Amino acid sequence: MTKDNFFRIVQRLSAIGRRTILPVIFIAFASLPFACDDDYVLMPKLETLKASDADITSNSALLKGRIIWTGNQKILEYGIELSKNTLFNPSDTNSIKHSPDTGIYAIPFTGLEPGTQYYFKAYVLINTAQVYSQNVEKFTTKSN
Repeated sequence: MTKDNFFRIVQRLSAIGRRTILPVIFIAFASLPFACDDDYVLMPKLETLKASDADITSNSALLKGRIIWTGNQKILEYGIELSKNTLFNPSDTNSIKHSPDTGIYAIPFTGLEPGTQYYFKAYVLINTAQVYSQNVEKFTTKSN
């Protein structure tokens, strides 16, 4: 139920009378997802940024992600996952191990193969779960 739908229902019920409507309002607010609840998990929102040609060499790349929103979970680390295939198996990760602010971050990768296409995505680690951006980007290292 959205807030707008909830308030439409309250307006319709107000015609019934004050003694009836107050308990209904209390019960409805207690069941809404935006009610205060310590167990309600709000996941971080991330974005993987396109690789800039200036950040790519024949054997290294500076890859970027953006933390749009941190949610209500403690972020233990954030970084970039890199792979030669879209399934990210196998993959390599580089990360920064502390709680971030929102905004853009850059992670360096070295030891890459010249003339090779790579895929990458931003992630954060909360508790024991990794949360990934919804988009995956790709780049090709420069040839020697």
